[in-house]
Amino acid sequence: MRFRAVIFDLDDTIHDKSATLRTVAARLFIDHGLSNAGVDENSWNREFGYLNNLRIEKKEVFAKLKDRFALTESAAQSLLADFDANLGSQAQAYPGVVECLAACKAAGLKLALVTNGRDEFQKSKVAGMGVTRYFDAIFTSGSFGAKKPHPSIFEACLQSLGVEASETAVVGDDLKCDIEPAVSLGMTPVWKSSEPSSQAALSTEDFGVIQAFLTNTAEPSFEKDASRRKRRSHP
Repeated sequence: MRFRAVIFDLDDTIHDKSATLRTVAARLFIDHGLSNAGVDENSWNREFGYLNNLRIEKKEVFAKLKDRFALTESAAQSLLADFDANLGSQAQAYPGVVECLAACKAAGLKLALVTNGRDEFQKSKVAGMGVTRYFDAIFTSGSFGAKKPHPSIFEACLQSLGVEASETAVVGDDLKCDIEPAVSLGMTPVWKSSEPSSQAALSTEDFGVIQAFLTNTAEPSFEKDASRRKRRSHP
């Protein structure tokens, strides 16, 4: 099997969301003087990480933090504004991600990102990790208007890349949102997980292994061009 394209998920796939949240929590605690408000740092870090990993709106996250730590409304709003404006700049990629993306591009693969979330906020994470330049297309549910696992966002991505599902791999951490749509549309699913799955062609958290799988099966650019020239010359 030779691939022409790879679609990546963002959070918990190439973006180490937990590491980013730990860094952001620590910075917010210091920058907003939460110790002066009687907030325990360990409790703050733990609750901040827990709430931000729930699939709820960020306004609700910070409303819960306000109630949990008896913060003023102005303090909660200031924290939320800081979070929205600056988390992206602190976004951290998993080890091996940048190398994997660079190798895929060098192998002639088209790369895309499909993620659920607010458009500007999600794209700020990609920029913060320094990987925007690797992607030929970025689709966010906030901009597109449909969330994974709805197939339409993947279909639009395939159309944008100009590739068929059968020649595309999908790399994601969520069985429901990433792997199942890949299977249903005829793409090759790569599950970023240490657990095996009969649905996935590969299951691993090691981006060195993912890189080898994707690039070893990539269709070299010269082969694609030669094949197209041959088809044009022999109708």
